[in-house]
Amino acid sequence: MSKFFIYSMASLLLCFSCKKDSQNTVPSLKEQLVALTDSVPGVVGIAFVSDDDTITVNNGIHYPMMSVFKLHQSLAVANKLSHSVAGLDSVIFIREKELDRDTWSPMLKEYGKCDFNISVGELVEYALVSSDNNASNLLFDYIVSPKETDVFVKSVAMDTTFNICYSEAEMHRDNNLSYINYSSPLSASLLIRQLFTSDMLCADAQNFIKSALAHVSTGQDRLGAPVSQVEGVQFAHKTGSGYRNNMGELIAHNDVGYFRLPDGRDYSLAVFIRDFTGSEDEASAVIADVSRCVYGYFRNNP
Repeated sequence: MSKFFIYSMASLLLCFSCKKDSQNTVPSLKEQLVALTDSVPGVVGIAFVSDDDTITVNNGIHYPMMSVFKLHQSLAVANKLSHSVAGLDSVIFIREKELDRDTWSPMLKEYGKCDFNISVGELVEYALVSSDNNASNLLFDYIVSPKETDVFVKSVAMDTTFNICYSEAEMHRDNNLSYINYSSPLSASLLIRQLFTSDMLCADAQNFIKSALAHVSTGQDRLGAPVSQVEGVQFAHKTGSGYRNNMGELIAHNDVGYFRLPDGRDYSLAVFIRDFTGSEDEASAVIADVSRCVYGYFRNNP
């Protein structure tokens, strides 16, 4: 067992034991989250947002978003097509040679052997549910550019501490560009909460995006792990995973999610990790530990 996991388990025990300090008080949620992240071999940013509270840890740092920006992209795409008759049902013609076979792309199992037609909605679904990089690149090429995405989302977002300049294709060619596509944890947490609690787009498009986020297949061991077997908890999220930099560190390992409990209370949570020296499984365990701590605290403090 690695030293990191020993530290992680010790911090997790602190989170759930509700051990009282010398002044006979229970540690606050922020204190518990700081304890969880203190020993992590990387920088961990956290943002928890509910109706009654907002808590952040290490929020004043730029965290590479990686595929989390596909959430932003989906909003910009839906907005761009809101003035067209077909909307997300619009169909585009793709040539097989436009697809990158050396990238994460589950859609290659169904497409890519020849030229094909595909709806924009299907591309959005691929980009969100399976975080498909080809789907994202095609949406940037045909519908809305990274810069246009940045401009639109900043026009509607509650917190504009993010930057979208480059596509997955560009970051694949130069991994260091990942650091320029960044977000604060609070900006991401507020955005996904806004999507689920406010009107941002036409109802059909917004519901489509919310449904896709509720069926995301990537990062099952991150934010959703603690609630995956809890009956009645609604969960939706978007992950982002990065390359390794010249130091051998994981550039990014992220998840931002929205939780609604059976009693109707809800919250959003973003956990972003940058420059992490451990494995992807260890980074996912950090995110799951934070989520478990927040869920336990929120559930027990109505």
